[in-house]
Formats: sequence, C-alpha cells, structure tokens
Amino acid sequence: MLRLRRPITGTAPDSTPPVVCLHGPLLLLCLVIASATRFSFVAWDEGLWLHPDERQIYFVANGLGWPETLLQALQAGSPLNPRFFAYGSLPIYLVRLIALLLAPIWPALRDPGNLHLAGRPLAALLDVATVALVYRLAVRVADGRQPPAKEGGDAGRASLQATSGLFAAALFGMAVLPVQSSHFFTADGMLTFLSMLGLNLAADVVHRAGRCRRIALGAAIGLALATKLNAAPLLLLVPAALWLGGAQPATPPWRAVLKSSVPVLLVTAATFLAVEPYALIDMRLFLADNLRESQIAWGRLDVPYTRQFARTLPYLYSIWQTSLWGMGLPAGLLGWAGLAASLIRWLRVGDWSDALLLVWAVPYFAVTGALHARPLRYMLPMVPVLCVLGARTVVRGYLRATPIGRRWLVAGSGLTLLTALACAAALLSAYASSHPWISASRWVYRHVPAGSTIAVEEWDTPLPLPIEVDGQGRRSEEYNLRSLALYDEPDGVAKWQRLAQDLAAADYLVVASRRLYGSIPRLPDRYPVTTGYYSLLFEGRLGFELAGEFTRGAGWLNPRLAPLPGAAPSLLVPDESLVVYDRPRVLLFRNAGRLSQEALLNRLGLDGE
Repeated sequence: MLRLRRPITGTAPDSTPPVVCLHGPLLLLCLVIASATRFSFVAWDEGLWLHPDERQIYFVANGLGWPETLLQALQAGSPLNPRFFAYGSLPIYLVRLIALLLAPIWPALRDPGNLHLAGRPLAALLDVATVALVYRLAVRVADGRQPPAKEGGDAGRASLQATSGLFAAALFGMAVLPVQSSHFFTADGMLTFLSMLGLNLAADVVHRAGRCRRIALGAAIGLALATKLNAAPLLLLVPAALWLGGAQPATPPWRAVLKSSVPVLLVTAATFLAVEPYALIDMRLFLADNLRESQIAWGRLDVPYTRQFARTLPYLYSIWQTSLWGMGLPAGLLGWAGLAASLIRWLRVGDWSDALLLVWAVPYFAVTGALHARPLRYMLPMVPVLCVLGARTVVRGYLRATPIGRRWLVAGSGLTLLTALACAAALLSAYASSHPWISASRWVYRHVPAGSTIAVEEWDTPLPLPIEVDGQGRRSEEYNLRSLALYDEPDGVAKWQRLAQDLAAADYLVVASRRLYGSIPRLPDRYPVTTGYYSLLFEGRLGFELAGEFTRGAGWLNPRLAPLPGAAPSLLVPDESLVVYDRPRVLLFRNAGRLSQEALLNRLGLDGE
C-alpha cells in the first residue's frame, strides 16, 4: 500500500523565498512574456502552410461539409467524416468551427486559404493558457504535503508554493520548443494543454474536490484522446487521483477506487465519442489509420521520413534533444534531474504529489522514448511536467541550503531563465526575415530563365513556391521540374542511370532542406551510392557549384550537418523537426560542369557495373 508523506513542518522565516507578495505581478509578467513570444510572427511563412502536419489539418478541415440529414451524419459517408485519423478529430473540427464563427466579422476567414488565421492564434492562446496551468499545478504540488481536509497554511508554505509556481511558469514560458510549436496549429500543442488541464483537475480530485471536478477530469481526458491517441497514459490519472485523494487516514481498497473510477471513465468515453464520433461510425478506417501510424512510429513500417532516426539511441536521444534544444541546456538538465529526484523521493517516502506527476510522465516517456520515430515535438507534453519538477527541486534545495548555497541557487536559476529567454529570442528574431524557401524561390524567379530545367528532391518541398515577385504572380510551372527519387531502392546502377540522366539535363539543382542528406547517410549499407553522391556533390566534384545558400536566424540554432563542409559535431545538431519547417537551409546549385550521364556515373563509381 502507498504511504503518503506526512505534513511538512513550517519553514523558518529567514529561509523562505520572499516572493509571496509579488507573485501576482510576477505571474502577470510571465503571461505577458509568453503572449509576446507566441502571438508574434504568426505569418512566419506568409500564409503558405509550410508545416506539413498543420497543412494536413487545414486540408482536412476545409474538406468538411454539413450533412443534409441526421441519418447521413450517422453514416461513414457523411461530409462531417474527416476520413483521416492519424490525428484526432478535435483540432480539425475546432479550427473549422472557429473560422465559421468568426467569418461574419472577419471576412478574410471566408477564404479557405486563410484557415491559418484561425489556427495559429488558437495555438498561441492554448499555449499561454498552458503557462497558467503550469503555475497552478506547481503551486498545488509544491511542498508535497499530504492533502489537507481544508485549504490553508502558513505564510512559509504560501511563499514556497508561489516561488515554485512562478519559476515553473517562467521556465515553460521561455522554452524554445513550446514557443516554436505555438506558431503551428498541430495536435501536439493542444495535447500539451489538455494534458496539463487533466493534471490540474487530478490534483483537485486528490484534494477531494467535488463531483464536478471528477466529471471535468473525465471530459479533459476524453478531449485529449480526441486530439491524439498517445494521450492514453492520462487514463491512469483517474484511479491514481481517486486512490491518493482517499488515502487519508487510510488507503481505500482497490475495489472502491475501481468503483469510483468507472463513472469518470464513462465520461471520458462519452466525450471522446462526442468529439470523434466517426471513430465508431467509420471504425475500419479509424483502426487502419491508427494501426499504420503505430507501425510507422515503432519502425515496423519503413517510410522515408523516419529514416532520420536510424542509429539514434532510445530515450537518450529524446532526453538530450529536449535538454539542449527544446528547453535550453540548463533548464533541460534541471527538468530531467527533477524527474529523477521525484522518482527517488516517491520510492522512498511515497509522496502523493510525486505519484500524481509520475503516473502520467513515466508511462508517456517510457513509450515515446522507445519509439523508432522520435521527433522532438513528441516530447512537448513532457516539457510542462519537467518545468514543474525542476522548479520544485530548486525551491526545495533553497529551503535546505546554507546562505552561500542559496546565493548560488538564485544565481543559477537566473542564468537558467536568461539562457532560455535568449534561445527563445533568437528563434523569434529568425521569424523577422523571409522564410528560406520563399527567399530561394524569389532568387530562382529573378535569376533562372523560364523554361530552365530544375532538379528537386523527392520527399522534400519542391522549389520554387508559387509566390508573388515584384508585383507579379509566379508559379513553378514556368520551369521543367525533375524529381530525384533518391530514396528509391536498390541503390544501384538502374536507379542511378535514371538519376544521372536527370542531373545531366538539369540547369539547377535544389536541395530544399537537410531531410534527405540528413537521413540517407545514416544508412550507408542501404544507400552506399547515394551517401557517396552527397559527399561528392557538396565537395563540388559532380560539376554543380553552389549558387546560393538561404537560411535565417542565428547560425548556431541551425548548424550545418554532415556531409556539408563545416558541419557541427553530431551532439550539437538539432532534431530535424526543430529546423526544417520554419528555418530550413536551402542550397541552390548551378550545373556549371555540365557532366554527361556517363561522366556522372563514372564519378559515382558505377561505370563498370
């Protein structure tokens, strides 16, 4: 049976962080900074929908219609059926509903191509709300005291809670990963908000809140599942919160907890089906889509866009990427240290607050960190919990430290926040300039004659984009685009005879991002020739010379990746998902050497095969 930690005695006045009287203005400051970082540069791609997951949500949302009858609505052929279940239906329905409601007063939203004007502000708003939820949760679990029968406490406890809440809110408000994700309307940001809402409601249930909070907890979990099915670990919050909340003075039998959980889980199921009814009505497609996504995530179904994770280490890759790039290294290390400390403390003393946070965080990370596909954005729901645990670790350390130790902790905390703020500011400064794909497209339209042949890479964004240049609409149809199927297998003569023919005929070659050269060389056994191709291309030995390189923002936020010259060490290279959507590195090559197909094959070592 779980033993709960006994109440913490009051702290001495001289060891209490004196922020309780300022916590209101400081929380407001955190929310203002969070709003400034999230609502700025909403049109970072000039409305071209350059994030593929966001674009898919908008395409599906625009394809929805209104059924003529209730009977039609209850059939798989209903125009309300998104026929797409890789993500949940909540983001799709919500963005379309908001656009419809605002269209009468905001005419721009009547244009389906402007759906991002509804989606991205909503993403920013949800993330600012998540900052407030982080504060509230950190206050709730600050001292780990056994939940009292009535709220209240001494001034020392109030200051402890306020300090922990403010620090956690500041950490999350300035972290790069949430700031960046709030500029895209994707399922991950909404899932993060709903996860934190569920944790807050679960904490209320532990504190023996009324029936309404239990119903709200069930509804919040249902909405999270209708956003993304990997929210499933939230289901554990229901029995955990009921167990912990009823554990005074004695732990209730498991049967009583199970009996109390059933109504809450029924609310969860009802909410899920109300928001995503076609999971039941069109169950075959729902199961097929989710099975395919599961197979891709676990590496059982091989697709090009997950090959970037070859030879990356389970768990360690996610921990390091979250620490260095997602939160800023000091904050990231603090968050993971807080998680480890929380796990150790729970194993030793059975702290209820540790149990509540770990029952969500540990199963989620245990599954997500083990996946073959582990983009950094999958870790977004973990970041708020890491901020809460990291902040609590610092505040508790402060209360136990010597005067010199406290000064070091304050200085370290300030440096942690400044580092996170500097990283967020660097990200936002990049948005002040044009997207590299747009800049490269403008260069092509201005410098490459119409009718020229341009080779582009399959599975990457084909450039040039359809944009306006010098007051005139331009489109890629002005050029002869040839798509290079570099991911094709087997990687031998037949494949490269086709590719060499396209390369020899091309006037220009576009490498729109690191997607292919960042993943193919990770599989030299599968792609021996293509791996060598990239090395030769970047060394200038295939007759192509670099005509333009386009990026934006600080170079250290998007360092060069091998086999490019001047590549950063692999440990300092950010996850692809952090850079290729909003800050890709575009390379434009001019075919100066005009090597023939035979000459190209010869340089690739295929002439004799």
